[in-house]
Amino acid sequence: MERWVLFDLDGTLLDYAAAETAAVSATLARAGLPVSEALLADYRQVNRRHWEALERGETTAARLRLDRWRDLLAAHRAQAVDVAELAEHYLGDLAAGAQVLDGAHEVVDDLAEAFSIAYITNGLADVQRPRLRASGLSDHAEVVIISDEVGAAKPAPEIFDAAFEAMGRPQRTDVALVGDSLTADIAGGRDYGLRTVWVADPDEPDPTVDAPRPDHRIGHLRELPPLLRRAM
Repeated sequence: MERWVLFDLDGTLLDYAAAETAAVSATLARAGLPVSEALLADYRQVNRRHWEALERGETTAARLRLDRWRDLLAAHRAQAVDVAELAEHYLGDLAAGAQVLDGAHEVVDDLAEAFSIAYITNGLADVQRPRLRASGLSDHAEVVIISDEVGAAKPAPEIFDAAFEAMGRPQRTDVALVGDSLTADIAGGRDYGLRTVWVADPDEPDPTVDAPRPDHRIGHLRELPPLLRRAM
């Protein structure tokens, strides 16, 4: 019997917030916009809106690459900016952001002794693959599934279909989905019949009655290995 841990990447193992802040700051400077916490917050809001639309199937990864910057620049009346060029610079900067969250290496190394490791991420391939390689987290990965490459994003079942095909179609009861997003990771994993583990800050409130509810909740990655060894 082969048991699997199916990890989300950003916000679960990779420090997306740090990578994004550095990349957005560099991109805004290229556009001639003053880098400030308020402008960074505006970008995050615009970007989140477009990724949520992607999760709902209302946009595509190709459109997202440009539309988030069009929206932000229009809101701040930035003139004479080549959006396509700016977006490419941003992706290059973001692809260099290989920061990992505390405990990520140790936890993946530990779990790889007893479980097969796979990654499933909503992201752009030319960003996620370089980040994953540079982070060192790809060493144990038997499968890497990126929404941009399969044409479907979590929580859609099609991205999990692609993962399970690559994993050799294990029993769903032998797979645990670990992620930080209730709407993408936990909802998608539960709907697919997987055990789900929500990695959430201890100050984060429990899900509301109508929100996706995980099978397990942990406040730090280091809680994961003993939990999965007991539960699976």
